[in-house]
Amino acid sequence: MVRKVTLSVKIQAKVNFEGMGAKPLLRGKKKYGRATRKLSKNNTSYSLSFNTSASIFFYSIDTSEISNFLWQDNKVALLSYKGKDSRTFKKDKHLQLNFDHNNQTLIAKMNGDISEQTLKDDVLDPLFVFEMLRLDALKNDGFSNVKQLHYTVYDTSGFKEFNFLNGGRVTIDTPLGELNCIKLSRIRKNSTRKTHIWLAIDYDYIPIMLLQEHKEEEVATLLISSIEKH
Repeated sequence: MVRKVTLSVKIQAKVNFEGMGAKPLLRGKKKYGRATRKLSKNNTSYSLSFNTSASIFFYSIDTSEISNFLWQDNKVALLSYKGKDSRTFKKDKHLQLNFDHNNQTLIAKMNGDISEQTLKDDVLDPLFVFEMLRLDALKNDGFSNVKQLHYTVYDTSGFKEFNFLNGGRVTIDTPLGELNCIKLSRIRKNSTRKTHIWLAIDYDYIPIMLLQEHKEEEVATLLISSIEKH
């Protein structure tokens, strides 16, 4: 049994997923890829990384993200983010963020173009927003009295609101056995795309399944295969 992730984030944890899903990249319940989410402690900071790799016939997708942050006085201070999205027949997408808290600036570098923004309060990067869901679930009794959650994120489109609906507690079957979870759904304005996330209650709300939908049809699913503690 893996020791629980605590709010102080003072552990290193690795979560492995198996990629499953339907069109256009993944079909049925066949496995076409893998993803790894890792939280680790460095000398003075922490790193959260998420890497995926999937392929079908002549088409492949590889993504990598890493978010570096401090944990001070029970608060998170983001330091930097780096993301890359590589897909067959498309140009690679790159995004780098540097959070300068002293000067209240956010420096963004996207595909070689650099811009400087005013650092808004509580702005998150595209990866850490999902870790913030976990941390907030720990602080708020698993969102037992919360119906909606709202976060400000800076991604390739600039500042954006991420809105989640709380679908309540459910039990799902996984390679680790049946797990009690909280289901959250990200709803996008003027879009038929949805992202559903299941946070495992007994593992301190680590995300253990993610399902992406478009027009109510499954696009891709990530389902946990293992958890490692180092």
